[in-house]
Amino acid sequence: MDNIKTDIRSVLALMVFMSFQALSASDNTEALTPLYSYHDDNQQVGVGAQQPEKPPVNHSLLPFLGDDARARGYDLPEPFGVNINYMNIRQNIDVDSINFNGLSLDGGNIQCKTRTCQRAFNKIFGNGPVPLGNAFKIDVGKTRENSKTETLKLDAWLLPFMNVYGLVGHTEGHSISQIGVGVDLPKAGTVHPKNLQNLDFRLDFKGTTYGVGMTLVGGIGNGFALMDGNYTQTRFDILDGSINAFTFSPRVGYRFTTPAVDTIHLPSGKLNVWVGSMYQDVQQEFKGSLSDLTMPSQALQSMVNLANQHDNGRFDVKQHLQSPWNVLLGAQYEITRYFNVTTEIGFAERNSFFVAGEYRF
Repeated sequence: MDNIKTDIRSVLALMVFMSFQALSASDNTEALTPLYSYHDDNQQVGVGAQQPEKPPVNHSLLPFLGDDARARGYDLPEPFGVNINYMNIRQNIDVDSINFNGLSLDGGNIQCKTRTCQRAFNKIFGNGPVPLGNAFKIDVGKTRENSKTETLKLDAWLLPFMNVYGLVGHTEGHSISQIGVGVDLPKAGTVHPKNLQNLDFRLDFKGTTYGVGMTLVGGIGNGFALMDGNYTQTRFDILDGSINAFTFSPRVGYRFTTPAVDTIHLPSGKLNVWVGSMYQDVQQEFKGSLSDLTMPSQALQSMVNLANQHDNGRFDVKQHLQSPWNVLLGAQYEITRYFNVTTEIGFAERNSFFVAGEYRF
């Protein structure tokens, strides 16, 4: 993966983004064609319903057991799909701690304008490097993240009830956080500079995510249920390792037959509507080099640069989601057997909007 150059206004905002952009493109709501569904010109039928006459046998390799299902009178969806998706997510997180480690100060490198100031620094820090430990104490207030992701997904029906897929996506967006910074000085205690309090800042970001997943579908009559689970991974040059996320989404819904509209040459189609929920489990500890970060203010940046002259400084952030679950409402319209569009909204603790177009072959 090409290195991603990101201008980061704060460590907190960076970690907010990292924890959510990895999963914002991971849902598989477009793979909702129910098990054994088919079109009938004379009656509305759906999941699990049998045709009076058996269709011609299709000898395609996928899905496995597909010919047996067709021999029983069922019409399966086309085995392969290409999807272009867009996801917009807004959500809050709680940051438990932000620590800077590996910092030190060398009194010989601190230049004061007066002799009194210089003597004071030499008395505290001496003439050699003095380890600072967790010198910066960062208090975190409200944090809100917004990301927008475009995803390309390829899927295949391995079995009449099981769909597998892989995805790659591009994410960009921003986060807004409120923080206050204190500085813990040896022999002087912790001070809270006024110009480092109540900072309200914005972070712009972008990244690339890869993932794999599986969807299980089944139903009775026109009712259907599905469970989707996927795993995604995102790697950035400013973090140690990668950001990993797991998403699980159960849904239940109903399938309608829509009438043809001759005036616009729109054929009869199928409309799936559903309600569900989404669970997200995201890696919650992030580590990296302070040299790769840009602080939210020039004053804080100058202090970090002074304490990180040997480039040994590290950051360590721990956080958690305010709520791993949210509620979903969605619909999919099958314009033809080969093309459909999907939309879904999420609300409660996490707000989301999803839209996708799918071509099957």
